[in-house]
Amino acid sequence: MQSQNSEGNLLERLGGRAVGAVKGLLQLITTLMAALTAARASGAGARAVVGKMVVRQIFYTSFQAVGMTSLMALLVGATLVAQTELLGGALHRETAGRIMIAVILREVAPLVTAFIVIGRSGTAIATELGIMRVNHEVLALASLGIDPPRVLVWPRLVACTVSVPLLSIFFSAAAVLGGLLVAFFMDSHGIADWRHGVSMGLTAWDLPLLAVKSAGLGALIGWLCCHYGLSVGMSPTEVPQKASTAVVRTLLACISYNAIATVVFYWLVGAKLT
Repeated sequence: MQSQNSEGNLLERLGGRAVGAVKGLLQLITTLMAALTAARASGAGARAVVGKMVVRQIFYTSFQAVGMTSLMALLVGATLVAQTELLGGALHRETAGRIMIAVILREVAPLVTAFIVIGRSGTAIATELGIMRVNHEVLALASLGIDPPRVLVWPRLVACTVSVPLLSIFFSAAAVLGGLLVAFFMDSHGIADWRHGVSMGLTAWDLPLLAVKSAGLGALIGWLCCHYGLSVGMSPTEVPQKASTAVVRTLLACISYNAIATVVFYWLVGAKLT
């Protein structure tokens, strides 16, 4: 009898979690569709205002993060080259250059850049929108006839989608520069071999992969952080909870998306890289 009760409770819990997961997914899709629909709404004046908001959000998300991105990229590139130089030595400098491109451009640049944007802008987005919900500012916008998804979600979604690719390209260039500086100080005579390896490792597929990965990661950041920020109730204590949830789930979503994109990329063009 007890085993039947425990099995029933287990099935009930599993069913409740499944229903909750489906409801959460539907709410996520609703947030995204509302923003996409609002972006196509009529009104030249509203479009001009939203356009200015997009520009401001891009400035905050990308240009104000250049300093942190530069420092991290230089350190990552320097560390990678130092490790490959110590492990491979002079005989493997061309291989080290190819590894540099494969690791930095295809994997590290978009993912680390996404982490930077999540830490800076993702947390700020979820917290800001959560506070607006608590202070009834979102309700006030709706009561004035202003569409909240249009002025709150869409600018942040576009800004993250645009900013992560820009920062990823900048991260890649800074990382290669950091690696070049370390390679020069460790053995200036091997710079030619290392640069040859970099040029050999760079393919026509790398930039499209970087664009697809980074744009997708940026869209995930803007989408999820806006959704969880707007899901805050009326209690101020929910704001840090939802912000934490937004950061954790966005990190997991970005890592999953990056892994899937990598697998699909090598499945489609892996043979062409050899």
